[in-house]
Amino acid sequence: MKLLEHLKTSSPDSLSGGLPDDAFVMLDPDVEVLGVEIAEHRLLSHRYFEIGMVVPPGDGLLDFVTTLINEPVNLAVLRAQFDDQHMIDKMLASLRQHGFMHVTSQTKPSTEELEHLRRIAEGARTSILRRSIVIDLDAEISIAQISTRLKDETHPPELLLRCARLADHMSILGELSRLRQNGIVRMHQTVVQTQHLSSDRELRRSLVRLGASVYLDRISWPVPNHPIAGLEEMVRDCVAVHLLMTPDLSILNETERGRVLTWAASAFISGLCLRLEPEALWPAGDAGEDDFVAIFNAVRTIENALGDVLILNLPSDEVLLGNAASSTSPGRLSDFSNRFRAAYLRWRLPLLKSCENDNSWSQLPEVEDKLVRAQEDLLPNHPELLLLKPGSIVVDVCGGLGRVARRLSPAVGEDGLVISVEMFRCLSDRARRFASERNFTNLHFRPGLAQRLALPDASVDAAVNEWTGGIWELGLGPSMVKEMARVVRPGGRIAITHRLVQLHLASLWQPWVQYNEIYTWIREACVHPDLTIIAERIWGQIVPSLVGEHATLWRKQYMPRLINPYDVIYRYDDSPDTRADVYLTVIAQRR
Repeated sequence: MKLLEHLKTSSPDSLSGGLPDDAFVMLDPDVEVLGVEIAEHRLLSHRYFEIGMVVPPGDGLLDFVTTLINEPVNLAVLRAQFDDQHMIDKMLASLRQHGFMHVTSQTKPSTEELEHLRRIAEGARTSILRRSIVIDLDAEISIAQISTRLKDETHPPELLLRCARLADHMSILGELSRLRQNGIVRMHQTVVQTQHLSSDRELRRSLVRLGASVYLDRISWPVPNHPIAGLEEMVRDCVAVHLLMTPDLSILNETERGRVLTWAASAFISGLCLRLEPEALWPAGDAGEDDFVAIFNAVRTIENALGDVLILNLPSDEVLLGNAASSTSPGRLSDFSNRFRAAYLRWRLPLLKSCENDNSWSQLPEVEDKLVRAQEDLLPNHPELLLLKPGSIVVDVCGGLGRVARRLSPAVGEDGLVISVEMFRCLSDRARRFASERNFTNLHFRPGLAQRLALPDASVDAAVNEWTGGIWELGLGPSMVKEMARVVRPGGRIAITHRLVQLHLASLWQPWVQYNEIYTWIREACVHPDLTIIAERIWGQIVPSLVGEHATLWRKQYMPRLINPYDVIYRYDDSPDTRADVYLTVIAQRR
C-alpha cells in the first residue's frame, strides 16, 4: 500500500502503540538541531509546530536524532546500532508524541504525504494541548454560547474577548465572572482586547473576578499620543492593563526604548504587547538572521526592565514548551515571515532552557507542598499577622508556582485578591494552570519584577515574599522591600520569609547555611522611613524524606525531552539522618 493510502486509513490512536522492526521513520523536515549548547544539553526546534525539545547529555543521544534526518530509516537497522532497546523505544515515543518524527514508507514522503503526516501528528497532540478561543463581543454573542464553547474544551482554554468599547459589555462580563466564581466555567487565562478603557467600578470588579487582563489596542509607539481615559482607574483597582503597540526599527534605539519604559513605569501598566511585522520592518525583505536577532534582543532589553513583554504575532512561551497550540500555520505565511519565526525559535528556545536547572524543587503543587507543609507554614495559618480579612488584597512577590498564593486564598475570601508576581513567565503560566485546575478564582498570576511592581502606590493591604534566595544574593532585596512598602497602604503589613539554617539533628555542630548574612540583609532592608518592624517569628519543620518519590517531580524541567534522565525513583537520602529547616519571618508595618 502506498504511504498516502495507508495514512488516510490511519488515525492518531492507531499510530500510538509500539513500532515494528519493519517500520520506517524520519524526523519532520522542519526539525532543526540548534547549534547552541546549554549545560551540555542540545535543543531541537520544530518550525512547523513551533515547539522545542531537549536532548540531554549522553553518549549517542544526539547521534540517534541526527540519524533520523533527511531520509526514512528502517527501525530494525536503527535498533541494531544501539544496545538499549528500551531506551530507543522511549526516545521514539517521545519524538512521535510531540510531532517531531513520523512513520513513513521507505521513500521520502511527498509534499502531500508530509502534510497528511502533520495532520495526524497534530491530531495526536491535540489531547495534551490547551487551545485558544477568540470571541467577538460586538457580534452580539450570548453568555450561553460562550459558556457552551468553554465547557466543550478538554483543558481550561485561553479566552480572548474582543470589543471596541468595554462599557458596552458590562452585563456579559459580569455574568461570565459569576459563572467563573461559581465553578461553572474555567479559563486558563482571560484577555479582553479593546480600544476604549472607560468603565465604572462594577465593570472593573467584574474584570478582577474574571481574572482578566485588558489589552488596550492601537497605542502609538513608543508612547501614547494623548492621555488614556480610564487607565488610572483600571490600574488603581488592580486590573492588569497591557498596551498593544507596533514598533518600527526605532526599537533598536536605546533612547526610544527609554521613552517607553519611563512612560510605562509611571503609568503602572502591567506590560506591553508588541506586534513585530517583518514585512513592515523591512519592506524590501532584505533582512537576515542578525537583523531579526537584533530586534528580539531589543524586546528582551525592554522585558528585563519592565517585567512583562509579549510578542503577539510570534509563538508564546507556552506554545514553545508544548503546552498550548499555535494559532498560526507556517504554511499560510510568506517565506520572509517564516524565516523571521524560525529565527525567533532559535533565539527564544535557549532562553527557556536556561530557566531550568537540576536543583531539587518541584513540578506539581503536591510536591511543592511537601517542601513546606501547610500545617507548618506560618502566614497561611496566622493571617492575623498580616491583618488579612475577607476582601483584603495581597501581593505575593516572587510567587513561583503559586504555593503561597493558593494558601493565602482562603484568608482573603472570594471578594479578596492575591496577586502573584513572578519573573519567569513559564512559572507564572504553570501557577495559573494549577490554580485553574483547582478552581481558585481569587488569584491573579502576572509576570513581573520584584524591583518594579506594576501596582500604584498604596493599592494593596499586604505584601509577602517567601524563600527567594536569588533576590538577596543578587542584592535586589532592598529594592524589593522598598517596592513592597510603596504598594502597601498605610497601616498595612509586609512579610519576608527565608530559611536561616538546615540542621542535621544527629550532628548539630554541622548546620547547613545558605546565606550567613540573611538575617542582617532582611533587617537592614526593612530600615525604611515608612516601615516599622513589629515582629520576628522563627518557625520550622522536619525535612521530609524523598525516598519513594519520582525524581522528575523534584526538578525544574519545562521543555519536552528526548528522554528523561530523572525518570527514576529515589531509593535513598543523600543525608540519611533527620533534618530540620528553621525559617525566619520578619513582619513590618507601613506607617
